[in-house]
Amino acid sequence: MARQVERREFLAQAALAAGAVAGGFQATAKGYRANETIEVGCIGTGGRCQQLMGVLGKIPGVRISAVCDVWDTNREKGKALAAPNAFVTKAHEELLAQRHLDAVLIGAPDHLHVPLAVDACHAGKDVYVEKPLTHELTEGKAAVEAQNTHKRIVQVGTQQRSMTHIQKAYDLYKAGGIGTVHKVHCTWNRNAARAQRFKDGI
Repeated sequence: MARQVERREFLAQAALAAGAVAGGFQATAKGYRANETIEVGCIGTGGRCQQLMGVLGKIPGVRISAVCDVWDTNREKGKALAAPNAFVTKAHEELLAQRHLDAVLIGAPDHLHVPLAVDACHAGKDVYVEKPLTHELTEGKAAVEAQNTHKRIVQVGTQQRSMTHIQKAYDLYKAGGIGTVHKVHCTWNRNAARAQRFKDGI
């Protein structure tokens, strides 16, 4: 049975897309140890990516050393969350050409997830890419082939699957506690502004 992980630990694993940040050990596909800095580049530094960068930047031994976005405002906000001397560009090809980068975090618009992930694998970077990875099943083949050909670690952001209530439901199902499942119907609703006002008691 998979153990539960803290959200901070999960984001560390996912954003690095390269191993574990636990028990004083940090590793990537390149074999870096806890006393070495893991260099991460961020592509598409809009709202979601900025949230992840805020957490990633607090993890010891990790440095956000490159940012990329075609929009000036997002690029400047991403730069503010990165290391002081971070490489900044509008072109993802220029970011991926930075040889010191170990991994990339992709938060660009959905239709760019597969092309950027494939380019990152070709460039020898491990990848954390936001969901959805693909729009069509046919896109998945290119992503898998790039990962396997270049022996990269690629992770898609599906944090909600690690939430406690989802794990409890899974454990209940696996234990046979709800009998034979014939149909599953799921809904998801979110209004961020209203949810925040409710949280603030407004």
